[in-house]
Amino acid sequence: MKKFFVIGILAILVWSCSHKTAPPATTATTATATGDATAGQATYMAKCQRCHALKNPGDFTSDQWPPILNSMAVKAQLSDTEKANVLAYVLANAKQG
Repeated sequence: MKKFFVIGILAILVWSCSHKTAPPATTATTATATGDATAGQATYMAKCQRCHALKNPGDFTSDQWPPILNSMAVKAQLSDTEKANVLAYVLANAKQG
């Protein structure tokens, strides 16, 4: 029984190490922000927690934040300036990846 356990663990290790793929090529489409990150933090803290607990900006990457913000900005009734500022804040603190 112990032998099967060890063989199973080895098989899993070999499989997990052999199926790695190259990361996708990065392009110039990565989101950039032109807003004020300090003002964005204040807006984020004031408006986003009205409906839900605040998310840690570092829990998401700079590629994940724009679609999240696009869907939430409508619900939070953010102006274009507020949206740009919040984007600047979350991108400045986003997870690298």
